[in-house]
Amino acid sequence: MMKSICIGIVILWSLLACSQLPVSKTDAQIQTFSDFKSRSSQPLYQKYGQVSAVKVVLDTKTNKLHFISSSDYEYHHEFCREELGYYKSLSDFNDENYSSESTRRFLLANINYYQSIDKFTLELGPSDRMNAQHLEKLFNAVKAEVYFSQNLFLMLNTSHVVSLKPSLSKQIPSLTPEEIYANQTYQPLSKYSNYGRVVIVRDWEKQSKDIRSTDILLLEDIPPSFPLVAGVVVTQFQTPLSHVSLLGQNRKIPVCAYTKLFSTDHLLALEGKTVKFTVEQDTFKLDLADVTLKGQKRSKSPIKLRYDFSMDTLIAAEYIRERDSKSVGNKAANFALLVDYTEKIDFKTPESAFAIPFSFYKQHATKSGIDPLLAQLLQKDNLNRHPDLVKRDLKLIRKMIKKTPVDAQLLADIEKMILRLGTHRRLRFRSSTNAEDRDGFSGAGLYTSKTGELYSDKKPIDRAIKKVWASLWSYGAFMEREAFNIDHRTVAMGILAHRSFPNEEVNGVAITTNLYRDNYLGFVVNAQLGNENVVDPTNGVVCDQFICYPDEEVSGYGRNGGSIDIITYSSLNNGKLVMTDEEITALANTLERIKRLYLRKHYTNKSYLNFGLDLEFKLDAETRQLYIKQMRIFNN
Repeated sequence: MMKSICIGIVILWSLLACSQLPVSKTDAQIQTFSDFKSRSSQPLYQKYGQVSAVKVVLDTKTNKLHFISSSDYEYHHEFCREELGYYKSLSDFNDENYSSESTRRFLLANINYYQSIDKFTLELGPSDRMNAQHLEKLFNAVKAEVYFSQNLFLMLNTSHVVSLKPSLSKQIPSLTPEEIYANQTYQPLSKYSNYGRVVIVRDWEKQSKDIRSTDILLLEDIPPSFPLVAGVVVTQFQTPLSHVSLLGQNRKIPVCAYTKLFSTDHLLALEGKTVKFTVEQDTFKLDLADVTLKGQKRSKSPIKLRYDFSMDTLIAAEYIRERDSKSVGNKAANFALLVDYTEKIDFKTPESAFAIPFSFYKQHATKSGIDPLLAQLLQKDNLNRHPDLVKRDLKLIRKMIKKTPVDAQLLADIEKMILRLGTHRRLRFRSSTNAEDRDGFSGAGLYTSKTGELYSDKKPIDRAIKKVWASLWSYGAFMEREAFNIDHRTVAMGILAHRSFPNEEVNGVAITTNLYRDNYLGFVVNAQLGNENVVDPTNGVVCDQFICYPDEEVSGYGRNGGSIDIITYSSLNNGKLVMTDEEITALANTLERIKRLYLRKHYTNKSYLNFGLDLEFKLDAETRQLYIKQMRIFNN
């Protein structure tokens, strides 16, 4: 028996009369909200939640405006072919009708309704190069035929439309993506469904010890790491590349953001109750459920990872091969691929790069005396033990690793390697395990990176190395491996070291697939000024979020080259992107070339457009040179 209470966000336009008359495939006016809703669907680009879209075509040959019924036509081209007699190919249609030419026949756009701000916008597609005269003509034509003429705005959603703004009439009101993003109340992060007990968390430090794997958390603040839970609702919006978003995607649990969470009494009234939690594109639901919650069960066949402790010397990045991942870890092996790619593609990897193989961690771990403690720990049901007990055991293991001196010969060899590789003395020591950056398990944010400086008392290299090694047994990393049933006895920690970037101009993360539209070209980029964290930002800080497209001659797909589809701007840069249009296009071209080189030698069961690599990049503060410091498969 399930007693259902509709908890999600109620979408106004879903309550239409059942007796509504059939709608024609094209009409010249939208006179009521019901008219709009009857023609609408979710936009092809699902960048925001709670958006409804109607396609519009202005035929310049007849000067007739058409509002298209989405139930009949998904694409503008289909409508123009079937209803307006366009007889040429799709390629010709795109070339002619997304251009800046004054002779183009069809002016194409979407009218989007944003429930969160109760406003309508006219929006061009990301590849559309419509000129200012045509854009004014289209906007005014739409305005004359809709009931919301005083509530219609031009959306400045692409770099091209932004560039046209000074040439447009001041009578055309506009909205920025920033205004849409800032005024949303709901954001789907991981669209799944699960059962659990509702737990309201207002003080993570006090309450975290009592969290169970069957809990659905309603969180006021985002903790540094999440235990195993059944679902999460947060109040702060996240980027699709944040640790919260990736956590939901990797664990396949429902996760969303709702800014009004702690002012919604009927949600708070569910505390302690068992519910079914469902996250959808435009809403989420917490339905009371009469089910018995059970702790997590370990699958019968644990995942055994590959490792090899025979490599007993440091190895410069240029000599690492992909097959060495079993000796140096996946991060170091993937970094070595990037080093190889720099010979064919115009970007750099951080200098003075080398790897510390698994064997040195193994020697240090044995010397520290943790092996008996690990053996005892792994005999217990840690998935369902009290978190405090697991944390206590792991803390002791980390303490023993960190108090044991690093082998003197290893430190001497590291000093020689740093001196041989260049002039950089301040290095970043980064985890490179066999339990991260792999297909099916990204391990994003689970392990530690630390800075160490040669001959420094404040940031000694040995302390940085020990902290990275010890992070293999952090509570978050351990429990995530438990959830994926990875055999801890086969886990090993290597280290990738390279020069640090204390003064970067821009840092960012890029995904080489379009997260907002399946089977479609486009790369999702989050970028920010300086070293402000993109995936785990300071509370209240927002980064640039946009979709960019490689040039046609680079990609061979579509005609979106040079387009920048803006989702929101950095809160630190006064309403401007932190990278120039030229830098963004160059980044998109570089990402496309890297993706092509990678897929030439790696099998994937996904289509080319849907396959993604997850890359971290930086622009140098002095030269704005593009550096790419990490690459891994994007697991979604």
